[in-house]
Amino acid sequence: MVILLFAWVLARAYAIGRQAARLERAFAALTAHGIGIWFGVQAFINIGVNMGVLPTKGLTLPLLSFGGSGIVANCIAVAILLRVDYENRRLLRGFTV
Repeated sequence: MVILLFAWVLARAYAIGRQAARLERAFAALTAHGIGIWFGVQAFINIGVNMGVLPTKGLTLPLLSFGGSGIVANCIAVAILLRVDYENRRLLRGFTV
């Protein structure tokens, strides 16, 4: 279930990035794609380490692992992703940012 939720978060991040690119917002698109890659690679490495396929790296599982600075950075990244989505939706409704 957790892996499916991470796949959903990655799919949403890429969808938000594609939507921003269609709206000609290059920085927002690259930011959303970067956050998606960041979460995806970090989750992939952590899951691989827990399965014993990859060597230990010390990366936390985004949004789930216990830790102070890691969870703060992940929450900030999610907030940025939500803001990009909010601005995309406002532009689609006809408002200016």
